[in-house]
Amino acid sequence: MPFVVTYLIDRFAPSETFIRREIEQLRRRNWTVFTRMLNDNGDQQLNFALFSCPDGFRVRFCRAAAGRILEELPRNPLVALRILKRLPQTGTLIKKTLESESRLIHSQFSGITADMAAIAARTLGINWSCSVHASDIYTVSPAVTRRRLASAVAIAACSRKVMQATIDNGIPSERVHLIRHGLPMNDFPLNTIRPEEFIFTACRLNRKKGLDTLLKACAALAERGIDTPCVIAGAGADEFKLKKLRGALNLNDRVFFKGWLSQEETRTYLRNSICTVLPSRRAANGDRDGIANILVESLALGSPVITTNAGSADEFIQNGVNGLLIEPDNHLALADAMEKVLKSEPLRRQFIEEGRRTAESCFDGASNIQKMEVLFDHAVNQIGRVSGCPSAESEG
Repeated sequence: MPFVVTYLIDRFAPSETFIRREIEQLRRRNWTVFTRMLNDNGDQQLNFALFSCPDGFRVRFCRAAAGRILEELPRNPLVALRILKRLPQTGTLIKKTLESESRLIHSQFSGITADMAAIAARTLGINWSCSVHASDIYTVSPAVTRRRLASAVAIAACSRKVMQATIDNGIPSERVHLIRHGLPMNDFPLNTIRPEEFIFTACRLNRKKGLDTLLKACAALAERGIDTPCVIAGAGADEFKLKKLRGALNLNDRVFFKGWLSQEETRTYLRNSICTVLPSRRAANGDRDGIANILVESLALGSPVITTNAGSADEFIQNGVNGLLIEPDNHLALADAMEKVLKSEPLRRQFIEEGRRTAESCFDGASNIQKMEVLFDHAVNQIGRVSGCPSAESEG
């Protein structure tokens, strides 16, 4: 079944390890995957070379590009201009896809990469598919998403909520399939011994992640005489604000910012931490978490999870069974939850055991990558748009 696939990606962001893992797992299963990127500054970046599109495909390229731009121009000129700006890279994408003999183009996120994939696929006469995650669905108007994904033969959504939001935006349900991010479980052995006592989180430092709530909860714990340190890994736009808040709350000796960590460093912190906290919220523009990578890794490695119901965590976290769920933006409720976990070894042990079961049943990489393989196989064999992919749709 394996064949050649071209993955189109904006860039490999430090927090998007799930994309790297997906590609690695496909390659281990004998898939040939070429990664083409818009912003990489390396060999994988698509050059801005409009006329790199092969001679025999230039008329088709012009028609496909003009059709998509004219479709968007009167409705959303900004999107049309972004497509126009990326046409030179789309020309290179067409050339590279043809040279690699790819049978399918797969876009990560339904943004500009999806527009480019649609134009390139139409030019070459092949199909294209897309993975949708969270911000690319929640922060974009339904009309733009509907037009953008209109010609995608299959769409993989990382959570039920993202899947439903995509369908609600006007994409036929038979083309949208639930395929969760998977972990290579052998690389994430369960650790039931917590050699150190510290609270841990790793994420982008932006408002959506709710880290100001975490800092206020740490201050509330300090007032109760609980001085468990907190380690925050990551970087982002709110880093200065958060460090300023840390100082205002007199937490400089309790809360430590570590910047971006490598995957192995993150795993080490998770193996040692007493719990993982991610107090996410819904941003004003509708953005929210899909499946937060750090929560899945925590479940697998045995770091009890405390998070909110703002995103999709309630699809796999059962409150009081394999973790704790609280309302977002409530630092006192978060402090109560943290205190509960910190003070109860039996509860932590329960969360560790049940969390691992959840990771194995919902996020096993070997199982989930097979669903992606089925989706790809159905996608290349569709004439026009996909008519259904039931085996890729189930959770397994």
